[in-house]
Amino acid sequence: MKTDYSLSTGATVSLYPATEEEAYLLYFHGGGFVYGSRQDIPSPLIDLFHEHNYTILSMDYLLAPNSSLSEIIDTAWENFLELKEKIIKDRPYRICGRSAGGYLMLALTKRILAAGLAMPESLINFYGYTDFAFINTSRQTNQPPLAESLLPKIELKEKVWDDPQFQRYLFYIYALQQQTLTEVYGISSDRLADYALTAEELQHFPPVFSTASSTDEEVPFRYSKALKKIPGSKFTAVYDLPHDFLKETDNEQVQMVFARLSAWLNEH
Repeated sequence: MKTDYSLSTGATVSLYPATEEEAYLLYFHGGGFVYGSRQDIPSPLIDLFHEHNYTILSMDYLLAPNSSLSEIIDTAWENFLELKEKIIKDRPYRICGRSAGGYLMLALTKRILAAGLAMPESLINFYGYTDFAFINTSRQTNQPPLAESLLPKIELKEKVWDDPQFQRYLFYIYALQQQTLTEVYGISSDRLADYALTAEELQHFPPVFSTASSTDEEVPFRYSKALKKIPGSKFTAVYDLPHDFLKETDNEQVQMVFARLSAWLNEH
């Protein structure tokens, strides 16, 4: 049964305990750092991790533009350190990230490595990315062009940790269409490289299971594919599915991804 655990920063972590708590799985949701919720984890994925005896820690993180990208990453790091000290301790753990959560997973792994802490056994990347170079490029979305007047009124100043109803989704799509995400993230275009993970850095990462759709309309396919260069990693492609294909758990290709992920976890 799911329980919630409050962290000192104000974040909340949802715990989905396995029958045997042998290890932990940290999960970061997607949403372009603007919307999304720790509760957005598909039931089949929960079941898969539980079959491998992983207790899931689905983590909140601050959302933009209420918080800058730097604040989001720094606070996520504080949250990780608290979870490591109070819950994970010396148990083995893995990290799973979805889209923006995939980037956050990789950014935290870089900090874990630099701090000399125990590394995750492996990483699981659902269509995440290693830099922000692509956010200033024009991208197609399934949404028609949005007018600012049509955006819902949402809180944009006070800290926001969770968006369970996805009320901020249209704000994200509007920023994507207008190519203003650098402004939303509180970073200038000439500082994007500061947030990039280099190929050299990634070579020191644990193995990564990575997957993405060939027709991803939000994040270039090449990002997930490039992670297979990390030693021991595996890349599984799906074809002609949308960016966030985890929503389509009944799809045969998505079920294939789950099967390959399960087999890979047995090997790593």
